[in-house]
Amino acid sequence: MVFEYVKTGWQTYKSNFMSFIIAELIALIIVSIIVGIGTGIIFTTMGISSFAELRSPELTLSRIVSVFPLLMGLSTSLIFYLISALIGALFITGLFYMAAESLRGSTEFKTMFIATKEIGVTGILTSIVICLIALILIFVLVAAFGVIFPVIGSVIGTVLFLLIMVLFSLAYPGIVIDDIGPIEAIERSIIVAKKNYPDIFALLVFYVGISLALTFIPFIGQIIIYFVLIPMFFISLVFFYKRNRI
Repeated sequence: MVFEYVKTGWQTYKSNFMSFIIAELIALIIVSIIVGIGTGIIFTTMGISSFAELRSPELTLSRIVSVFPLLMGLSTSLIFYLISALIGALFITGLFYMAAESLRGSTEFKTMFIATKEIGVTGILTSIVICLIALILIFVLVAAFGVIFPVIGSVIGTVLFLLIMVLFSLAYPGIVIDDIGPIEAIERSIIVAKKNYPDIFALLVFYVGISLALTFIPFIGQIIIYFVLIPMFFISLVFFYKRNRI
């Protein structure tokens, strides 16, 4: 059953690979520029003009002495990092929309921008809600178990956290398929994932396992993950949701 979703992901991606590559390349460039600006602000605040200067601990330490300007720089850079995260959520929404469209035949990279205008806010709000839930779960499970049962407790808490987060993996497909809001998308994701937990869990494990294996291949592995595996994963999730939704 799992390989049926993977097979559909591959076949659909193969027919639309250029559209996905262009869309992801645009997204990568835009987000990287924003992150780069935020990082540049940190270096400028510390008086570091190049990465080479980071090799001098004495010089770096002297730059950090002035705490206030550094904090101001960090605050400003944090804003850019948050903006990059929000824009990233917009593009993810658009890519899921492309995945849904590709399952109907074909898609174009401009679909990503159309989707960000139509349902981008919903995608951002969904990401925020899921991130807040994740933070609460980390505090309740990982931190609490770590305090009660040192070392082993943190491991148990982390495993439970990951198992629970599987339930939220179909929120984006719910948005692009059923055109629903963040709360309803999360609720439907939980319902569908609970009903088909072994299959969705196995699907996630497959893609995560392949991604981890590819990380051992310098540069080429990262390219394959970003430009091939991620769009395949999105297509598989959308197909999974379409087949199993209520």
